[in-house]
Amino acid sequence: MIIWRDQQDAVDRYPGCPRYAIAGADFGHSNLHVGDLYYLPGNGVPHHFHTGAAEETQIMLEGELECWLDGKRVTVYPGDAVTASPGTGHAFHNRTSHVARMITAFPLTPPETIHIDDTVLEDVESHPAIIRAGSRTSSYRDALDGVDKIELSGDFSGTQSTYSYFVDIQPGASMPVESFDFETAIFVVSGTARSVVGDRFLLRKDDGAVVPSGQDYGFANEGGIVTRLCVVHPFLNV
Repeated sequence: MIIWRDQQDAVDRYPGCPRYAIAGADFGHSNLHVGDLYYLPGNGVPHHFHTGAAEETQIMLEGELECWLDGKRVTVYPGDAVTASPGTGHAFHNRTSHVARMITAFPLTPPETIHIDDTVLEDVESHPAIIRAGSRTSSYRDALDGVDKIELSGDFSGTQSTYSYFVDIQPGASMPVESFDFETAIFVVSGTARSVVGDRFLLRKDDGAVVPSGQDYGFANEGGIVTRLCVVHPFLNV
């Protein structure tokens, strides 16, 4: 399934926080709940947690946000990723004059959200569940030139059933064709991505795709700038 941004309308998740859906039950998906969430200046998502197996990965794309996580307060920036395990209180607030933006992802759909009272916070500079931008960068595959993987969430951040990462594809390069036993969500953060499988559709910035279980996929960069994809799997990295 292709999710064309120019055919979407945003829905306010909270006041001042419009969201574009990428994957979820409304689309007929069964494994993933993923969205592109904006934070207008002065707005935020209140303190809450998720139940059951609904761990949440929050991947910063633009701006900066004050992040509350398990009683700690820390600022997050583009490229950072936050893992909120089930039952862990978290919140985000835009204290700046610029729009902030993140991808939010769950390994199930729909997640249950429980709102809770604010708490006393300890200011910190880092947290084990926050992976800073670019800190886990490697070649996507050995002997594959021009394609890097930047890991965002996985066992290294405390997740139990979510693996997410950026894929940076240099102009003229291609990521390998792959398939998995679960749905895979893909979002174009920057550049363009040409499918190398099937209809060879072209995804542009802010477009997305959800690949069904067992279906091959792969993308090439035919443009002149680096393409960055955000990929989310509902299983743990192994």
